[in-house]
Amino acid sequence: MTEPLHDSPIHGSFMGIKKTLDPGASYIIFENDLTLGEESIFDPSHMAYAYFETHAFTWKKVVDETLQREYLVVCIGTGKEDEVLGQVMGYGFPRETVYYLYKAKEA
Repeated sequence: MTEPLHDSPIHGSFMGIKKTLDPGASYIIFENDLTLGEESIFDPSHMAYAYFETHAFTWKKVVDETLQREYLVVCIGTGKEDEVLGQVMGYGFPRETVYYLYKAKEA
């Protein structure tokens, strides 16, 4: 994921996101169902964004208007993926947020 940090969401789908993932990097993808009326995971006041910045993780925001889903795709590098996911899960995203962890493929 070499594109710069996006302040505004881009339009896409979960399948589209998966096609753009670098197999040499690890990612956490957060999925939020907008039909549930929960707050947006794109809210920059979430503590997770400060954590991402502190650890120099890059991210992009993707909205699927057809399915009414929003996705936060965070590139977390490689190594300690489970530890990073454990840290981030406690940062106040809506209760119904789904988390996907994609680990880099070993060479």
